Amino acid sequence: MKPILLNLLILLIVSTIVAKAENPTQVIRGTIVDEVTGYPLPGANVILFESDPPVGTTTDLDGRFSLQNVPLGRQSIEIRYVGYQSKLIPNLLLTSAKEVVLEVMLTEQVMEF
Repeated sequence: MKPILLNLLILLIVSTIVAKAENPTQVIRGTIVDEVTGYPLPGANVILFESDPPVGTTTDLDGRFSLQNVPLGRQSIEIRYVGYQSKLIPNLLLTSAKEVVLEVMLTEQVMEF
């Protein structure tokens, strides 16, 4: 009975590794800050542009984000934060060797009524 369970466990591990190798992904991480003050912007939305299904995350209290499971190749992300101009960062090259690390500065959007 034990050899059967061991074989099933090994099969499960190998199939998981093979499935990961078929669809390699990478991480985009970084920090979102105010352009003038340099203060972090907590709660900013970071969205993988034109992804289906949509992939995104928000920044933590220190303005840091980590966008997981991004397909390799050229990708674009959009950053949105209330009261600031949205920013599109096009053509980020994701390779299997190294994750992409960004520091993005957002500009306040002044609205007059």
